[in-house]
Amino acid sequence: MNASNSKWYVRIAPDEVYYDPCAWKAGFALQLARIDPSSLEWQKRLEPYRNDMEQALAALAGAPYTAREVKFTLPDFIVVALNAGDQRAPMGATVGQSLPNWGETPRRTVVMTNLYADPDSLARRARTEASVFCAATNAKPGDAKRDDLIGSLLHEAAHNLGPGHEHRVNGADAVTAFGGPLASTLEELKAQNSALFLTYWLQPKGVFTAEQTDAVERSAVSWAFGHISRGMYAADGTPRNYGQLAAIQVGSFMASGAIEWKPQEMAANGADQGCIEIHFDKLPDAVQALEATVLKIKAQNDRAGAERLKTQYVDDNDEYARTKQVVTERFLRAPKASFVYSLLF
Repeated sequence: MNASNSKWYVRIAPDEVYYDPCAWKAGFALQLARIDPSSLEWQKRLEPYRNDMEQALAALAGAPYTAREVKFTLPDFIVVALNAGDQRAPMGATVGQSLPNWGETPRRTVVMTNLYADPDSLARRARTEASVFCAATNAKPGDAKRDDLIGSLLHEAAHNLGPGHEHRVNGADAVTAFGGPLASTLEELKAQNSALFLTYWLQPKGVFTAEQTDAVERSAVSWAFGHISRGMYAADGTPRNYGQLAAIQVGSFMASGAIEWKPQEMAANGADQGCIEIHFDKLPDAVQALEATVLKIKAQNDRAGAERLKTQYVDDNDEYARTKQVVTERFLRAPKASFVYSLLF
């Protein structure tokens, strides 16, 4: 079954490895969805650049990684009708996946288009962003549903690009070199930051306008704030992969001056003092600098480099503690969604 020969998407299979303390053993899922026809449109737009995207990431990664011929299928967009098993979270939901995680089996990459796109979720998001962003950043035009979709699509595509879990250095793959939890955090960081990098990379090729690119980048920063607000570790000490990658991204962008905390300026909602400004002119260089750092760490299986990133932006967070505290307080004002699925014909 694929997006071209079926209207349906069905998966009964091993799932993500987040459930396992060592980030190795998969959970189990049952998922039923309808194919969103817009996936075919995006595949047509991005297909010509598939191997060029791999070349771009390989150039930043450097030796010993070399570019491969990329054979993956770009993401299918699906409208979820049923999530069951470990895929059925009590709160929230996964919006994109590229599975299986490892091995030679070709991955099928999907983006869920009907999650967080309902009117209540969009209104809640607008209120939250207005409480965090300064007026100029918040006023940037965008379409939350479209911007999230583009970001998720490129994130999932990027899992298939550059050095991944199966990349080996002196016979050791990523899990052996970094350990399961850190390997998962690095892989998700690679995918998320590559999504930002590729948005800029695709803009001059006419895939996105400059306005759309800025909107996608702002959406990605908001996404990072949401994960920072949930903390770096679960109650049992298990690392939160997305929270940690988000802290690395935001901390790195703040260090480069692309994101600025303005303690004396009012947020866009006019009620909260102190806000965050995104300097969109500085963000492309900040994204590329972090992209090169992360890809080189993965290309070389450089555990020391990975630990330095984690220490600087996740654990030794005094420099960014106030910003994290404000983001957490304001994002947690909004209740987290619990989804009820329905499918309209």
